[in-house]
Amino acid sequence: MKVGLIGNGGREHAIARRLCQHGNVTLFTAASSSNPGIRELSADFHLAELSDLQCVKAYFEQQAVDLVVVGPEKLLIAGIVDLIRESGIPIVGPTQSQARLEGDKSFMRQLLRDRVGWGSPRWQRVTALPQAKQFIESMQAIVVKPLGLTGGKGVRVAGTQLEDQEDTLKYIQSLLESDGVVLLEEQVMGEEFSRMAFVSDGVIVSVPCMQDFKYAYDGDQGLMTGGMGSYSMADGGLPFLTTRDYEQADRLLKETVQAIEKETSTSYRGFLYGQFMATIDGVRLIEYNVRLGDPEALNLMSLLDTPPAELFNAIASGNLSMEKVAFKPQASVSKYLVPQSYPESISQPIEFRFDPDLVKQNDLSIIYGSVERIGPNHWAALGSRTLGIVGLGETPGKVSEKIEAFLESVDLPQLRHRKDVGSQDIIQQKITKMEGIRRAL
Repeated sequence: MKVGLIGNGGREHAIARRLCQHGNVTLFTAASSSNPGIRELSADFHLAELSDLQCVKAYFEQQAVDLVVVGPEKLLIAGIVDLIRESGIPIVGPTQSQARLEGDKSFMRQLLRDRVGWGSPRWQRVTALPQAKQFIESMQAIVVKPLGLTGGKGVRVAGTQLEDQEDTLKYIQSLLESDGVVLLEEQVMGEEFSRMAFVSDGVIVSVPCMQDFKYAYDGDQGLMTGGMGSYSMADGGLPFLTTRDYEQADRLLKETVQAIEKETSTSYRGFLYGQFMATIDGVRLIEYNVRLGDPEALNLMSLLDTPPAELFNAIASGNLSMEKVAFKPQASVSKYLVPQSYPESISQPIEFRFDPDLVKQNDLSIIYGSVERIGPNHWAALGSRTLGIVGLGETPGKVSEKIEAFLESVDLPQLRHRKDVGSQDIIQQKITKMEGIRRAL
């Protein structure tokens, strides 16, 4: 099968790597910049301005691909699915109007309010500072969210990234000046978890639950990032969640799909990623993404036991079924190595030496992100998440220890990572926290 892939980040390398582990796939990639891992796997790697949707479409038509998989959200929000479907090529992803679930946070909240009727924390779309002050004073704590895409880095929590009310109002004012509008939400207390699903014509197949580590440093310190790593358990659940939590998350995914299909009069065929919070009052939705999460995609693609081309084709053609999806009964951990200043930008690429063969020798996998190959074992970090290290095993704690042992054995002073992703201590802290919250009920 000739498969087209759009994107050049770690998520897309994870997808490409899994696709090409089956000999019947020939990969054709359209990307805005090079990725050494994807380029090596691709029969053809086409550098293009991805905002030029017609150019992307023409490339895949020229290559006569049988299927297209979209990685990044920007292309989905811009309408690449609508355009490529018009050409008759099956494509995995929601339409432009459906992608508003991620591209417009107030649209998503309104859809849940009007068509689903539950699942959101209290929220308000504000266009003036007096409105914001009134909402802040009615809440114990709030979260400030730009309406559009921020790559996971624009959300600020009052009392964490925003020190006090004055700091909060100053940030809100800056967003009002740039965007004219901002979304304020009640901060709900509990534990976040990721629940992704494959969706096609009303069939929804949830994947193992995962937990993403969004903050830059151990112990959830520092600024929000695109995600420093994630873990999952061998049984597909998370030890601080209850049966009711899973049921509510899956119900909300299902009812959201039904709602967006009614709203758009079109079947949803793609990925839906819910970032949820388990709270004392039940599950609340933090946000939706209409593509695979990153870093969760690194875990997911390592766990997927179904040939991905077969699975993606079933999604794109409306033939998905529960029987077509299987996962390895193992725990997973992914950890991103990033420049020391991340998520702040860097002034120039950061060179480092690293032998990727060592990763495989330690029974781990490597995913390439924002990195360039300069020469044999000679690399340059370009500013965002650089390398992903992924492992599978009996428990996240054991896998995390294995990754840490490997990283301690290599000399990478230019890069850092979160050591606590998937560690047994941090998981136990989360269990204890949720037990305390539930006892207060």
